[in-house]
Amino acid sequence: MPQFYETVFIGGGISCLSAASGFRGDAILFERADRVGGLCKSDQLAGFTFDRTGHLLHLRDPRVRRLVKRLLGDNIDELARNSWIYSHGVYTRYPFQSHFFGLPPEVVSECLLGMFAAHKKTNRYQPKNFAQWVMTRFGRGVARHFMFPYNQKLWTVSPRTLTTEWLGRFVPKPDLKEVIRGAVSDWHDDAGYNAKFFYPVKGGIETLVKAMTRPVKRIVCQVGVAKIDLKTRQLTLTTGDRVGFGRLVSCVALPALIKMIASKPDRISKMATKLRWSSVYNLNIGFKDRGCDRHWVYVPENRWLPYRFGYASNFSKTMAPRGAGSLYTETAYSRTQRLDKETARRRIIRDLIAIGVLNSKKDILVEKVHDLKYAYAIYDRNRKRSVSGLLDYLETHEIYSIGRYGRWEYSAMEDAIIQGIDLAKYKL
Repeated sequence: MPQFYETVFIGGGISCLSAASGFRGDAILFERADRVGGLCKSDQLAGFTFDRTGHLLHLRDPRVRRLVKRLLGDNIDELARNSWIYSHGVYTRYPFQSHFFGLPPEVVSECLLGMFAAHKKTNRYQPKNFAQWVMTRFGRGVARHFMFPYNQKLWTVSPRTLTTEWLGRFVPKPDLKEVIRGAVSDWHDDAGYNAKFFYPVKGGIETLVKAMTRPVKRIVCQVGVAKIDLKTRQLTLTTGDRVGFGRLVSCVALPALIKMIASKPDRISKMATKLRWSSVYNLNIGFKDRGCDRHWVYVPENRWLPYRFGYASNFSKTMAPRGAGSLYTETAYSRTQRLDKETARRRIIRDLIAIGVLNSKKDILVEKVHDLKYAYAIYDRNRKRSVSGLLDYLETHEIYSIGRYGRWEYSAMEDAIIQGIDLAKYKL
């Protein structure tokens, strides 16, 4: 007779850890990797600490702020965002749509005229997709010089393919006064949800994961779930063992979770096949420090391969040895937009040298690559209906899929923690 658990957690991402740490019943957590944390891991190499791309804590909810401060104590700093856009050979302040100062005059003119025209329109129609929303809100100049090329690089699909469901707090919407000020002067503002952020002083983002893990009683690593049998309420593990369960909590990517379920209806399988995503090739570089104080930089132009790079050693000096810096780069790819990893590595380094981030290859002290299969759930016209149907199906069988990839959404670390807290409080 297989061992039975009232609740089984599948995956050790922060949403499952958040739920498991607040659950006091009979439970066990299975993690396929060698340690929990999902993408919130930090790797040590030659004195450098490399996160699996940028992971910052934007804490708006008082509950999460209190929790994180209690877990990390003095090992956390609050920082004011210092983020930029690199285009047309110059750096301009974030967000692009309200900071044209420093761009070539013809670009400034095009962006301003487009913003004025967009604000003059009184008969605004309901946009059917992200491209229409950008044109209606910001006009042709901002669309052409930032919004369209950047989001094409990030999501790997046309802005016309994207819906507007993901926007929420993620795209700042300045008024004309802010736009004009940002065109004639180099002013700094706090627009957007990420104007301030928290980050551990030591240990990288995995420090938070380790603190969240402490209250969880049973964690089994290097063991995943291979099959879910809803009729017998049993799991087949990657070891071949079987475990009985009352309910499941999963932070596994939604299409991967559905694939685990045996004998599911054809309509559920069909819904899962409609989910699309972009992956991220994350090249991290330890380099000879040149004293840059930027946090991260958006790169919209197609002549450069990464869509973003950032300086982890500016989140915390402990991320790199004395006299060195820690840099991360992000390049998206997908089933429809392939990427040769070694070619990408060489091109990214060339791009960083051409932009001026590195003087030469001799600046590079160490490299670390992470390849993130599930990075961004693509918000196309199929996503909303498919995700809703899949989550409803799962919950009828007492399977709770949570977190950024469990809910197949564009969200922050704080959202994942909140989902875990609420699940433990109201449903477990």
